[in-house]
Amino acid sequence: MATPYVTVIVDEVGSTQDAASAELESTSLPVLIVASRQTGGRGRSGNDWWSAPRATAASLAFRNEALAVDDSFTLTVGLAVARAIRDVAGVDVGLKWPNDIELGSAKVGGVLVERDDVRTIVGCGINLWWPEPPQDVAGLFPEDPGTDVGRRLSEHWAGGLLSRIVEWDRDLYRSLCATIGCEVTWEPSGIGIAIDVDAAGRLVVEAAGKTVTLQSGAVRAVRRTK
Repeated sequence: MATPYVTVIVDEVGSTQDAASAELESTSLPVLIVASRQTGGRGRSGNDWWSAPRATAASLAFRNEALAVDDSFTLTVGLAVARAIRDVAGVDVGLKWPNDIELGSAKVGGVLVERDDVRTIVGCGINLWWPEPPQDVAGLFPEDPGTDVGRRLSEHWAGGLLSRIVEWDRDLYRSLCATIGCEVTWEPSGIGIAIDVDAAGRLVVEAAGKTVTLQSGAVRAVRRTK
């Protein structure tokens, strides 16, 4: 049975993460904020989020008791977004560990999960159409798909998470993971080749003949070696 939630559609917002958190204060239901533009969007580790001329940004906020969140949750969100893109747009994308959505070798979206003692806020930004993108960035569609597709994509991944249709599937994630086989650097001075993602969603790296397991916060850069 699908979990009910409130959807709020806006044209522009400072941050969907902040807007969803504020909206959650006035309802007992999960809240999904969907916007075409963000003026103060943020990515992982507080980085700015670049948006395409046609993009969608969405954040799903819920109280912690509504949905279990474990170490693999960010990767599960990636699976939900990949499924939504396939089902709504008919496009197969890859996942760059831990939180990027890729089309070929170019980034088309990203996932951000923020959590405190009371609530979890899941954000996803997707570049829908970008005729002249920066290097290593792309839009999902070759032509402008219009305004409605962003809402449909957002409701699809949010509904998949809340209804538990999409759950952690290590084998599926590994099949979509573009990071396996790439060179990875991590704090303070580690370097190695990603060889797997373990059952908890951690990245497994081979370095100097040893196996190292990394949490997402430790990784500094991922570079393709082929």
